Parts: sequence; structure tokens; C-alpha cells
Amino acid sequence: MRFGLHLPSAQPGANAADILAVARTAETAGFDSVWMFDHLFTPVDLASKYPYSRDGSYALSATDPFYDPFGLYGVVAGATERIRIGTGVAIAAYRHPIVAGKILATIENFAPGRIVLGLGRGWMREEFEGLGVGFERRGARLEEYVRALRAVWSGEPSSFWGEFYAWDEAGFLPAPSAPIPILLGGHGDEALRRTAALGDGWVITTGKGQGAGIDAVAARLDVLRSQMEQVGRSFEELEIVYPNALWFSDHPNPKMPLTGAPEDIAASIKRLEEIGVTTAHLIVFGPGPLVTETAERFATEVSPLL
Repeated sequence: MRFGLHLPSAQPGANAADILAVARTAETAGFDSVWMFDHLFTPVDLASKYPYSRDGSYALSATDPFYDPFGLYGVVAGATERIRIGTGVAIAAYRHPIVAGKILATIENFAPGRIVLGLGRGWMREEFEGLGVGFERRGARLEEYVRALRAVWSGEPSSFWGEFYAWDEAGFLPAPSAPIPILLGGHGDEALRRTAALGDGWVITTGKGQGAGIDAVAARLDVLRSQMEQVGRSFEELEIVYPNALWFSDHPNPKMPLTGAPEDIAASIKRLEEIGVTTAHLIVFGPGPLVTETAERFATEVSPLL
């Protein structure tokens, strides 16, 4: 099991100093990776329903900073030496695959093997409309996007002719020095089919009606295993990333397995590993100093139990 720490890059009071401090703490405390969310703007009047809250509400407002993850890839790569840097997830449609591919290949050449790209289809209609990108067929767009990115990163001149993206044969060097893993998000069966067909891994989410907690994750991983078998791939080749809140307390919450005393959190991590999770993406909600304090406590009180 590997451990990643979420950067405080999208929240009330988010600031550059805290983001860098958390990234450096993650590296010195022995974490494998740091992770970021992705949105380009927050509407003042948001009509779209957030799919992962009970009532569809979205936690951020138009007055909360949301640092761009593609900018942070470069900043964090330059401020650290070892940790991997990933999105969990970025919205594919918001950046043309040539642009995104060129940015990430450039950064990866300065941070070899340290870039991980999580991609999702998106849910906020207002952003799609603001960018002039079609909302209705975003799942199909995501699948084409993955193929287009791999053409850009192939190291050879490539052409591409799809429904959403197309270009004549051209060179895109530098290629990444090592393959950049593409992890896919989403909770439905179609998202798992897409992961099995195209992805290097899955960023776990469970939707309404699928339950919460480790049992729900195990059920969804069983579906993914079946999908992998259908396309002739091994489940073990996937990176399975589990994002969830890390919180030390006297009372563990079964729906939030990474809460409770150190012994409770360690037991949950062992079970997550047993069901196939390979990376625990730990999210600490709060200001930067609280994130660093909690991460250091995890390293000193939970890691030795594993």
C-alpha cells in the first residue's frame, strides 16, 4: 500500500505557502504522492448538482481559491525531489489533449516518473458552457481524449482523427521519459468499463445507491475485476486509488474508514489493501497547518502499525 496526501489547493483560505508546505511535508514524512482536485471556476449561481453529496450541494463558493492543478504540477515538481504528483481527477474536456499532453510531458522530463494523470468526464455543466465545450457526450469525449493523449506522448510523429479531436501528422517532442499513468474516475458501471478498456488505474468513487465504506468499495472492485476479465486484462496491473478523509478521533465512522484512533485507521488500511486498493489518498479538511500536523501524526502513529 502506498500513501498519498491531498494538497490544500481548493478550499477557503487556500494559499501558495500552505500548498508548498504540505507538499514538502508529504515528502519528508515518507508519503509516496500528493494529489489535487480540478475546477477552473466556481459559478456564483450554481445549478448543477454535485454527484457525491447527499443533497447535491457543492462545498466551495465563488469566493474560495481553487489553484490550477496543471500549474501546480510544475510548481510542486520543482519544490520536491521524490514524490509523485497526481490529479484525482482532472476534467479532460477543459484542456485540449495537445495542450495538456505538452505541459505534462515537459514537466515530466524535469521530474522523471513522478507525474500521474487522473481524468474524469466532469459534472458541472456551467464550466462546460463557459468553455464552449459540449456537455452531453462527455463520456465519449473522455475516451477519445485518452487515445489522443497517448498519441501525443508516443514519441513519434502522429496524426489523429476522432469525433472531438483531430490533427494532421505532427511531432510533439519531448515525449515523457517514462509512461505517464492515466487513471480514470467515475462511479458507474460505464466508468468501470472505460477503466478496463483504457485506464492504467481507477480513482475510486461510489455514487448514490452504491453505499459507503469499505464494503461498498469492495463491491465496486468486484465489478471492475469482471470488466477487466472481459477485455482480457489483469486487475493487478491497475493502480487503485482510494481518496477519503483522514481524521483522528475517539469514534471511528464506518462510512469514513480512515477516521478514528491510529489502530482503527491502520485496520481499515489493511482491509483496503486486502480488497485491492494500492494507494490511499488521504484528505485532511482544514487549513494547511492542520494538514501538515495530521500527516506527520499519520507517519508517526499509523505507519508503524502497518
